[in-house]
Amino acid sequence: MTVDSETWSPSDTEIIARAVIEAPSVHDTQPWNLTLPGSAAELEERLEFAEPGADPLRPDRLISCGTAVAHLELAMRVLGRQVRTDLCPFPDRPAVIARIETLRSSVPDSSDLRLYAAISRRKSHRDAFADIPVPAETIGDVVAAGAQVPDVGIRLLASDEAQALADMLTYSAEAKRRNPHYQREMFSWTSHWQPEGNAEVVEDWDATLDEHGAAGKAMITTEVPETSALAAAIDRETVLLFNAASADPIDLVRIGMATERAWLAAVDARLSASVLTHPLRIEDSAERLRARLGMATPPQLIMRIGY
Repeated sequence: MTVDSETWSPSDTEIIARAVIEAPSVHDTQPWNLTLPGSAAELEERLEFAEPGADPLRPDRLISCGTAVAHLELAMRVLGRQVRTDLCPFPDRPAVIARIETLRSSVPDSSDLRLYAAISRRKSHRDAFADIPVPAETIGDVVAAGAQVPDVGIRLLASDEAQALADMLTYSAEAKRRNPHYQREMFSWTSHWQPEGNAEVVEDWDATLDEHGAAGKAMITTEVPETSALAAAIDRETVLLFNAASADPIDLVRIGMATERAWLAAVDARLSASVLTHPLRIEDSAERLRARLGMATPPQLIMRIGY
């Protein structure tokens, strides 16, 4: 991290850096670099993670960068700065995800303080939730926090739509079994909805399956759940779908920002949460779900919240 020490004190820098470091990211890679030039902050995508040709993980890396932008905004506001955020601001510097300018001193509002305080308590919940309904008012607060980011749609999955999501997850799981490339370092998403987990084994990765080299150990799903049982499990939970106007970098960053604000609001409400993206990246899974639900654009992220 590069810091302008004449503008940012050591304590300011520690607060900002800690908030950004604690942002969730795909495979915990933290695919960003942070600089604090002058009185501003810039978050830049780390391009060394890019794979040659098609880069299936880039959407998730951009969403991850968006979560870091959300944390960065909160940290700067908690430090008593009004901020203006410009996403993808430099055509000649496409790696710059966001530039956040400080405008003037201000008193942080209670919402920012609560969301910032939730950063240290946020973690991903990878098991089934307790069979306790989340109150509608709380769901509304979570959605409202994410909706502060413009141009992002957040849809609460209705009870009669659980089957559509279950079908998509099963379709993706079957595709994953057919193509071992999809299995690289991936946790089974269907186990999130099964209290006893899914039937999985950890095997050595065959380097011949990956032209870029071995991936070490990989989680291999050996059983795909029955879709009606999966749908019933999904129906017992609160599930949010996030989409945007496009899959362009700026919209994926916005989805990351909205996701993290919603996640922190859930934590502030004493809920747990987790997100899923990988099943939406397999073949035409996202488009299939979009068509089943009548959405304008395919969902880019699934969030579960509960107790």
